[in-house]
Amino acid sequence: MKTKPISTPDMIQREKRMRFNPLRMLTPETLAQALDSFIYGDLRQAAQLWEFIAERDDTIPGVKFKREADTAHRDWQVLTKDDSREAKRHKEVLDGFWAQATATNAFDRNETGGISRLIKQMMSAVSYKYAAHHLVWSPRANDLTAEFEFVPLHFFENRTGKLRFIPDGVSMEGVEMPRGEWMVHTGQGLMMACSIAYTFKRLSYHDWLAFSDKFAMPGTLGRTAAAQGSEAGNALKEAVESFGNDWSAVIYGDDGSGKIELVEAKANNSTLPFPSLIERADRKIAALYRGADLSTMSAGSGEGSGASLQGGEADILALDDAVTVSETLNGIERHVLEWYFGKGVKPKAYFKILVPVKEDMKLLLDAIKAFVELGAPIEIADVLERFGFAKPKEGAELLKSAADRKALADAAAAGLGSGTGTSVNAKGEAAPDMDFITQATRLLHEAGKEDREMLVKDLKRIMAITDDGVMKNELKGFLKTLPTAISQDAAQQSAWEKIMLGAFFDGAASLEEAA
Repeated sequence: MKTKPISTPDMIQREKRMRFNPLRMLTPETLAQALDSFIYGDLRQAAQLWEFIAERDDTIPGVKFKREADTAHRDWQVLTKDDSREAKRHKEVLDGFWAQATATNAFDRNETGGISRLIKQMMSAVSYKYAAHHLVWSPRANDLTAEFEFVPLHFFENRTGKLRFIPDGVSMEGVEMPRGEWMVHTGQGLMMACSIAYTFKRLSYHDWLAFSDKFAMPGTLGRTAAAQGSEAGNALKEAVESFGNDWSAVIYGDDGSGKIELVEAKANNSTLPFPSLIERADRKIAALYRGADLSTMSAGSGEGSGASLQGGEADILALDDAVTVSETLNGIERHVLEWYFGKGVKPKAYFKILVPVKEDMKLLLDAIKAFVELGAPIEIADVLERFGFAKPKEGAELLKSAADRKALADAAAAGLGSGTGTSVNAKGEAAPDMDFITQATRLLHEAGKEDREMLVKDLKRIMAITDDGVMKNELKGFLKTLPTAISQDAAQQSAWEKIMLGAFFDGAASLEEAA
């Protein structure tokens, strides 16, 4: 594990001295050369060009930032693959690791942050195809943290089909990047297409400026019947030139009467090609980054209905970004877990960026309720993830339905609990079990008054028992002596058996796990 930064003060100073503006030499020919070199594995020329374009264009910085920030600021969570003790331990380790992880730019150490900064840097792969981080591990006695150093793409080459680091930034051949020391995230590489759009958009801007410089002011044209060089002809020439416009002329021997006319270019935004070319480039750049062109740019241009079209496409991109970033970070988690638990450990917990699926939530909720009523095995974690909610932290206060709040109050009044959602486990210890209290209270409401008083008395007696064997026998006896009105109702008897036996075995299971 590397424990030292990848860049030194000398490297940073040398990099800043070597920086230049490639846009000064940008032509379609130099762009084609840079893109071809990128495909062949020489990344430096295209990477430097893309960085300048992404900073100085008037459309790309906005849509690029939104695409990156959309993923960087989403909720994330460490989930478990099962309910085993090992999975819970893995989750605990990874929760701590990601909470302490930091990110910085190796060549601009003013750029620092935590997990959101790390994800934002990784998301630059959407633009540049690759995003590489050098890992600086910080192992301590019983703890492991890491700093992720983002290294600009022009410090790498890809001639062998695998990124290699170029320490001096100018050599042809790089050095190998060992696993565990580097993290490489891959993305769409949208700047390949956007740099083409930018180049021709730039040419259109130049042509438009040249046209404006020449024809923004109307020209002056004098007409006279006098001959060139004559006194009358020279007088008209001086009058035309006095307008101070380079675009001026005199027609001699004309049948005019010494008139001076203003000549305007017969062109506007609807007839000039430049505005439509620039608008198309901006619209397509936005579509590449955000799924479809934004706001009213596409209105009336045959590109769809703008925002309505953008919604569904953007959802696809958001989900893909979240999945690919999560998978890249999952590769780092294996090294973390191996440090804690030894080589070859199989991860049973994993980092995941949460992206709620946009659909008819009421319809989905109704479907989930129907499946639960049918007894379908549905995990709470899956439902929370589908709705974009993180799994509650241990000990956090949870929302309760009106029925649950009433049941807890009734339970407290009946002496079954404190009204806070706690019951007693197999050894008489306080254990969170809101389900038992709420379900038992609801069943008590269905019983008659005399039966309810008897049931409450028996429940209070059983819940005070501390011996496992005695409690088990008492539970069996309780179920055998249920009031006639309940024992003759198959549904009620089944419900009582379910919650009573569940209360005992849940308590036993929690004790076993704690041991």
